[in-house]
Amino acid sequence: MTMWLPNLSEAGGPVYREIAQAIREAVKDGSLKPGDRLPTHRDLAYHLGVTVGTITRSYREAERLGLVAGEVGRGTYVLDNIQSELDMAATAPIPMAFTNNLAQMGRKPALAHGAADDSEDTGPINFRMNCPLPPQEGHIRQTLLEIAGTMPIDDMVSYKSEYGVAHQREALAHAAGRVGLDDNPERVLPTAGVQHGMTVSLLATVRPGDLVLCEELTYPNLRSLANLLQFRLRGVAMDDQGILPEALENICRTQSPRAIYLMPTLHNPLCSTMDQQRRIEIAEILRKYDLTLIEDGIYHFLDPDAPPPLSCFAPERSIYLDGVSKSIGGGLRVGYIHAPGEMIGKLASAIRSTCWMVSTINLELVTRMIMDGSLAQYEAWHRNEAAQRLAVILGTLKGYDVRFHPTNYHIWLELPDHIDPGELVMNAANSGVLLTAAQQFSVGHVPRGLRLCFGAERSAERLRRGVQIVDRLLKSSDFGNAAVI
Repeated sequence: MTMWLPNLSEAGGPVYREIAQAIREAVKDGSLKPGDRLPTHRDLAYHLGVTVGTITRSYREAERLGLVAGEVGRGTYVLDNIQSELDMAATAPIPMAFTNNLAQMGRKPALAHGAADDSEDTGPINFRMNCPLPPQEGHIRQTLLEIAGTMPIDDMVSYKSEYGVAHQREALAHAAGRVGLDDNPERVLPTAGVQHGMTVSLLATVRPGDLVLCEELTYPNLRSLANLLQFRLRGVAMDDQGILPEALENICRTQSPRAIYLMPTLHNPLCSTMDQQRRIEIAEILRKYDLTLIEDGIYHFLDPDAPPPLSCFAPERSIYLDGVSKSIGGGLRVGYIHAPGEMIGKLASAIRSTCWMVSTINLELVTRMIMDGSLAQYEAWHRNEAAQRLAVILGTLKGYDVRFHPTNYHIWLELPDHIDPGELVMNAANSGVLLTAAQQFSVGHVPRGLRLCFGAERSAERLRRGVQIVDRLLKSSDFGNAAVI
């Protein structure tokens, strides 16, 4: 078969979407038939004069539309009509086919039909922990049984290389490719979750006394790591998209930082996503000042329309971190590092020094869920579940200054001047609701706000009760008579 090439001569808009649309049209007119193998990422990138990352993202978009499926080691193939319909149902924004499948496996979506699990209907209502519940108990159990029946005991329990087993590393590379990164397994290492990935990345790139930058509100564990590893930490001023390029450049010009940790997509806690132009500007500054990027992509799957990772725009100096703690479950402790080839050796050494290796059984479970498509289905389920839960939150917190994303599991609530964040958190705890104030995330400037997470509570009734308590406290005369804006 002659290599299929899309006609982009009259294309407009993002190139990756035009390529995906060309695949759709080729399937529709029969020039691409079920079972046809698409060109490799590198071949198509060469012939079109674009980056490999662009082709990766276009194939990922075509996969999301149910047109193609990628298999590690085999390539990307056109699906037949039946399989295409199934895949589209599984990855749609409101995945009804997947919802039905969940019911068959013994688990309903937590809020879809008013379902509630009352087994944990006691104790404080937890709006503090950003830990969505696993949606498919049945599938995980079945996959574990398959592993027990097919994986040799020696492979399960014996020491392995810190680099990971080849087929597991390939699966992690496939996951990286889905978000737009280079899917070369030689650029990927398994980690015991994203927090472990942060530790490993900092051990490999930063020395005691070095300056590390981050957003002025950042993941609290970074502050703990700064104390542990004895590096200096400084926040960079932000707007509603993330760090400001001019603020970053001013610090780089005068302070000589070693590395920067960022969460450009669905920032925790502000929910912001950096647009592509801002990412390009930041990448240029990273190159200009020889700054290493450590990018946390743990929430990227909740925003499928986000631009490619910032790491795609400066791949030669970027370490990208991702994992399954938000999509499957934090107890698995499985994640991955995606980094330039010349960094892999130092990163692998840091993995060996901190945990020797990632649990083979846990990693095998995630590997199989990546390759059988269930991880992508989990991600779609979470987007739908988060949207339903957000409707409950916003339906109660009317008239407040709330930052949110339609498919994210937390919001940022700006507080009016007459409300003290610490006092609100304390009063909420006394009323049985756990919240997190801005102070926990601050590196420097402390805004007046708090994070409210709504993924951990199983019960729809507890979710509603908790947000009603927050609303009541916000309106309480204990905070004064000023109007809430």
